[in-house]
Amino acid sequence: MKIKIRSKKIKDKFIYGDLLENKKAQSIVIFLSGFSGSGDSTLFKKSSKFFFKNGFSTIRFNVCNDNESRKQKDAIKPEEITLSIYREELKSIIDVFGKKYSRIILIGHSFGAVVSILFLAKYKKYRKSTELILWEPTLLPWKKKWMQEDFYFDKKKKLYLAKHSNEVMNRTFYNECINIKNTALVFKLLNKRICILAGTNIGKKNAKEYFSKIRNKGDSKILMMSGGGHSFEGENHRNKLFNETVRFLG
Repeated sequence: MKIKIRSKKIKDKFIYGDLLENKKAQSIVIFLSGFSGSGDSTLFKKSSKFFFKNGFSTIRFNVCNDNESRKQKDAIKPEEITLSIYREELKSIIDVFGKKYSRIILIGHSFGAVVSILFLAKYKKYRKSTELILWEPTLLPWKKKWMQEDFYFDKKKKLYLAKHSNEVMNRTFYNECINIKNTALVFKLLNKRICILAGTNIGKKNAKEYFSKIRNKGDSKILMMSGGGHSFEGENHRNKLFNETVRFLG
């Protein structure tokens, strides 16, 4: 089922996504992508169907729209998004679709992992009923030197543009990435069990940093996968990713 939710933070804009509702499910999985608007990516399309078949309801959504398969004029644009806005839009989705479920599972990929942590850090009432899964997580803050190597400021557009891709950031998002409190330390304060799966060298480094902050490691899980890349490309890698995640959830 296609879903459309009015943005809480940007006037006259909407969040678009897809809901697979399992009538018997008591748990809902919400997939959080990075900032490419990749709720339509192969990774999330396949994972959504897999979890649905395994007894979960699922939602995948595009926090912003730079995907050619969706050309809604009233969708949030990539240059409008920030970490804070993404977090608030996630709350909107949970408030609308999560009420009927006793268990909410946030699966954050890349920057989506950071957003899931920031959401629970701000909204404590959701912590008890919400579980965290991090796939190939981003770890912030990034060093200013790194950002300057990857982005340049376009004075005319008043935006930061990536030097080697089509990524774009506004000033707020750019500054959030540099100045935010260490997200591993933020996660530590949540005192949550967690499942972390990583497929690249950077992802593995970040995964280890997050996992090191867990108080009771016996209830949590970390798995390093080789050869799958940032989006766990390939059927074998994705099957392992999905099966290990479902096994953790029980």
